Amino acid sequence: MEQAQLVRDFRNSEYYEMISSLYSYPLYLGLSGNRYRSDFIYLSNQTGVPLLYRWDPVTSRSHVLTPGEESVFPIFGGMALPFNPSTPKAVFAKDKAGDLNYNIYVVDYSQNKIERITKDPLGQVLHIFWVTDDKWIIVGHDMKTIYVRFLEADGTTHDLYTTDRQITGASYDHQRGLVAFSVGRGQDARVAVLPISNPSDVHWAPDQGVPPYNPPAVYSEKGLLAYTVDAKSGSQEIAIVSFPALETVKHIPIPGTGYMDWLDENHLFGIVLKEGRLAPLTLDLQSEKWSEPLADISALFSTVTRDGPVWTANSISQPPFLQALRNDTIVNLTKPTQEASFHAQSQWYTSFDGRKIHGWLVKSPIPDAKLVVYLHGGPTALQGDWWYPELSALVLGGFHVFAPNFRGSDGYGAEFRDLNIGDLGGGDLEDVQYAAKHAHQVLGLKSKPAAVGGSYGGYLTLMALMIHPDDWAGGVAIAPPTDYVDEYYADDAHYRTWCTHFFGGTPEEKKELYRDRSPITHLDKLKASVLIIAGENDSIVTLNLVRKFAEEAEKVHRPVELFVAKDEGHGSLQSVNAIRDNILMVEHLKGIYNQ
Repeated sequence: MEQAQLVRDFRNSEYYEMISSLYSYPLYLGLSGNRYRSDFIYLSNQTGVPLLYRWDPVTSRSHVLTPGEESVFPIFGGMALPFNPSTPKAVFAKDKAGDLNYNIYVVDYSQNKIERITKDPLGQVLHIFWVTDDKWIIVGHDMKTIYVRFLEADGTTHDLYTTDRQITGASYDHQRGLVAFSVGRGQDARVAVLPISNPSDVHWAPDQGVPPYNPPAVYSEKGLLAYTVDAKSGSQEIAIVSFPALETVKHIPIPGTGYMDWLDENHLFGIVLKEGRLAPLTLDLQSEKWSEPLADISALFSTVTRDGPVWTANSISQPPFLQALRNDTIVNLTKPTQEASFHAQSQWYTSFDGRKIHGWLVKSPIPDAKLVVYLHGGPTALQGDWWYPELSALVLGGFHVFAPNFRGSDGYGAEFRDLNIGDLGGGDLEDVQYAAKHAHQVLGLKSKPAAVGGSYGGYLTLMALMIHPDDWAGGVAIAPPTDYVDEYYADDAHYRTWCTHFFGGTPEEKKELYRDRSPITHLDKLKASVLIIAGENDSIVTLNLVRKFAEEAEKVHRPVELFVAKDEGHGSLQSVNAIRDNILMVEHLKGIYNQ
């Protein structure tokens, strides 16, 4: 059954004040700067809508760059400052209500003027680099292709490079006019180096096995490139390579999983992930020694400015605030907000095949509270020790929460990260089953657990309720894929490549696997009630396919309720909508157990 629109005021919900309190402080959603400027820009929902802000080092205050009521949410590196520190401008990508079809804008904050550069949307823009005041490089993908392009001030574009493989990270050497970007996934993924003056002359850095979403970093002054590689030992290393010869200078082991940015010729700043925590560290390239963690808190987003690195400090119990390293001293750029009353416990458990799986247990103060197993998206991601309002809403709503980092999660070695290739909804789903058993044993509970997740976590939620229908009380699936066969043909070039990577081929080549691992195939097995929350403008998970799933469920009398979030995409960005979604989630779960 689809709930077409809300017919009640959610401010009357008993959970409204509790959940809205989670959005009463700023969430810092991304940072961007460069080593030639002291200022930086960031995304925040300080007004309840994600907007772009600039941190002014002179006044030590932030100023909104994109005032208004429309969300601004460029992902990855979709916003940038020019390399010239005296230029009062910023460039950013902006979509329409979460549809991931971006136009490019330039804001001149000295005149409070915003100008749209593009005439038509460019698809999903992942990175923007400032070449001159009337020319930029954009990296992204649309329905047909994955690209590196020039963008002119008049809105015209032309391709520098196109590929049928994913581009998962990029950087720019503005002194040499070189774009460095990682191409592909898995053991054959490599870093390409493209001269913008002669784009046909692409060269490749020497290493293979570049992990996704760890962008390479360039040090223009000395012609150096740094990037992460999967080492043969199963751990990761930092590769230092010279420009333009692309010769290896050295490899240095990483104490975990991480990505780097240059501080100076001899030092890198990195965010290193280990056992679910993102530690800010520095690396001395001469001694090859890593510093101790600069802060005893996770650093979820970061950038490097002329004055040093800046990061978003947070944990599962600590809402985000901005920290920086200044003259070897940690300073808080914004005031930390009060910690939550709950804290997370790091837990390891043994799964079906003897493999050790890590997760986070957050206990409710109510000893006999019901258990919710919270499943992260990705799947090449994880639930770490950082602030997540949905998880907090569950705890404050009266549930114990266990968040397992099932196989395929990042941060536990390359082998573990790649275990779900060719096996989506297989071994990882069994890890979820064993997570529930472990948490029940630790908590001493006997009642059935519920499952909650978004994106890939929403997919696993649906699969758990259908593949193991007698083990679950119900669940909430946010933006879940429901039919990977049809989704493949509906998605853009980037996500089609995602499918071929994880399934090992196209639906024609892997027909039975695509069908077997699609929730709609197993709909007749569903017994427990599930609420699906889907975005009206979601371009990653097609709304029509989610609606088809709900309609088929109604035909065969399966307990599926669909709520469509208006003016939102792959998850709700506006605080008022996120609060509403969390209330729906908590109320649905409460209803399951109160039947």
